[in-house]
This record gives sequence, structure tokens and C-alpha cells, in this order.
Amino acid sequence: MTAIILLGPPGAGKGTVAEELARKGYGHVSTGELLREQIRQETPLGLAAKERLAHGKFVSDEIVVGMIRDLLEHAKAGQKFLFDGFPRTMVQAEEFDQLLQSLEGTLDEVILLECPDDVIVARLSGRRVCPVCGAVYHVEHNPPDTPGICNLDGSELKLRKDDAPETVKKRLRIYRERTAPLIDFYKNKGLIHAVDASLSIDQVRRAVIERLG
Repeated sequence: MTAIILLGPPGAGKGTVAEELARKGYGHVSTGELLREQIRQETPLGLAAKERLAHGKFVSDEIVVGMIRDLLEHAKAGQKFLFDGFPRTMVQAEEFDQLLQSLEGTLDEVILLECPDDVIVARLSGRRVCPVCGAVYHVEHNPPDTPGICNLDGSELKLRKDDAPETVKKRLRIYRERTAPLIDFYKNKGLIHAVDASLSIDQVRRAVIERLG
């Protein structure tokens, strides 16, 4: 079992890069999707997570690592995993190391998508979403034919609360506090490979694919 981690702030393009790597045989692991599935199945971990979320709390490191442990313990031999959004904290990173060792797995590389805050704020706050069909546009990079109107069904496009500038800035602050310390952690292990995520999505994807072969 081998693993690769995509590390970087929200809006750096981790999800888009992960989609490309998934097509090349990597098992894309999104903790958000794992969490929703655990909640849907009402597993002990899912119920514990649901309780914390209902009270406005973060899902604990223990719950997140528990979901990853359950996933890896049932993995096929030789499977390649791509982790997007995990680990998020030093506790998760340290426990992930121990988990991989116990399962005789290896962490091959950590791809760090670097992007300035102002680029991320502009990138995310420019997104507009159709509330009916879910189509996503960008006011600069992928505008609809008619400003503010979905090409597909004529609905009025909306700015999601998560994409509002102040919300994006808050998410970036949380990233710096909780996740950015992982950069030095993995750099000291010689695992970090940085990619300039301020470039176009195609350029970023190409740089990652070339790195991983």
C-alpha cells in the first residue's frame, strides 16, 4: 500500500488535481466524502461525528483517523491512495505515520500546492453556482453567456456562503493555524514537492502528473 498527500490551502486546486490522478489509478480519498458515508450508514464513527457537527464543533482527530484506519485496513494489497484534505492537523499526521507503519504501507510524496492568499480569495469569491442544476461558473475565467444567468436553465446564479470573501479569509486563517505546520513536518522527512498553484489549472495538473510520472 502506498500513499500520496495533496497539501495546500482551500482554493489551491486540490480537488481538480485529485480528479486527474484518480483517472490514473489512484484511489482518491476525500475525508468529507468518507464522513458523509459514515453518517449515512450510522456507524459509531458517523454518529459521533454527527453529534459534534450538530453542536457546531470540528470533527475530532480521533474520529477522522478512525475513518482512515477503517479504510486502509480493508484495502487491497498494492493499492495506491491519494489523500485530499487529510491530514489536517499535526495529531492526524503523526497518527497517520503510525498507522501506515503498522500496515506496512508507505507515504511516497506530499504534493504542496502553493498559492498566495489574494489569488485564492479572487479565485473562490469569483465563483457562481446555479442553485437548480449545480453548474459552476467564474466571473472572470468561466463566465456565463449572460452575466449572472445559468447557460443551461436560465436560473439566477448565486455566490455560495463558503465563497464569500470574508468566509474565504477565515478558512485561510484556519488553514494557517491548523494545517500549515504540516509543511515543515513533511519537509523534514524529505517528502515535500512544491507546485505553483497560482498558474492555470491545466499547468498545475501537468506539473503534478509529470512529477508523479
